[in-house]
Amino acid sequence: MDTLHTRLLRLYDNAQQATVDEFAQSMLPELRAVVGFDSAAIYSLTLLPDKSIRFNACLSEADARDKLEYRVRELRDGHMEAGGRVRSRDRLIERGFNQPGRSFFLDTRSVGDRELLEYTRRFKTEHAFLHATRMGREVGVLSLWRSRRPDAFQLADAARGDVLIPHLFKALQINRKITDLGEKAGNGSAWQIVCDEQGGILFSDEGANTLLGQEWAQWSLPRLPTPFLHDLMRQGHYQGRCLRATVQSSARLFVIRLQAVAAGQQLTPAELIVARLAARDLSYKEVARELGTSPATVRNQLHSVYGKLNISGKAALSHALRAA
Repeated sequence: MDTLHTRLLRLYDNAQQATVDEFAQSMLPELRAVVGFDSAAIYSLTLLPDKSIRFNACLSEADARDKLEYRVRELRDGHMEAGGRVRSRDRLIERGFNQPGRSFFLDTRSVGDRELLEYTRRFKTEHAFLHATRMGREVGVLSLWRSRRPDAFQLADAARGDVLIPHLFKALQINRKITDLGEKAGNGSAWQIVCDEQGGILFSDEGANTLLGQEWAQWSLPRLPTPFLHDLMRQGHYQGRCLRATVQSSARLFVIRLQAVAAGQQLTPAELIVARLAARDLSYKEVARELGTSPATVRNQLHSVYGKLNISGKAALSHALRAA
């Protein structure tokens, strides 16, 4: 049987060698062997200047994502006071967020709030476990749940969590930093997102979130914008006004690499539509017929596109749209 020391060594070894998606896949199984659970989520939160709390991203197992999304959408039960202390109807959240670096657990039958109690019943949650770590305005959180009444978390679980979980967050930071440095060394100012098949974001760089927010003003985490996901899954790349992106799949996860489009090189919506049609090797007349415009207008728009993308003609257009 692996000792806790062996698991920690393996955790840091994986952090330095594995890709982001490979490392993400290894984290929860390592944790399960130390602190058992029926469902689990590792996610991040941002403490905003208006004292609200924003849910960012989530790596989950079983129905954990559904639990968290429902809670964020329906309950909205947490906020930050002026002094930085988090207040919530949920005693577990208050204890975990205000005493970072420690593990806490709760029997959900002791919850006095009617809405919270209904939430625990909805998702058949008998016992909850939480460990938070503060990183400036960012809070990394690990939540575990058990569904059977006899399987309560114990002090021994919290003690093991106090040892392992801080290392888990630290290893995650190391893994992302190594990956980030490697990507930026090869691609300039590039950022990365890891998502599942439904577009649920598991991990994302802040720069990637900023770009998506610029491209879609109404977008918010934790899922990718629908048109962005659709193009990526259908054609493997996306070219927008503010960003370019490519995607690779591995173990049912998708690694998306994004790069900002310089202000002077941003395609207008009309140019982008024309460029995508022309990249399918349609003639000026065919593109014009598709859009209900004239071939001369299409030609002028494409010449503008070529200049912004620094290419000389249609032969390079498909590659330019795919480049990140």
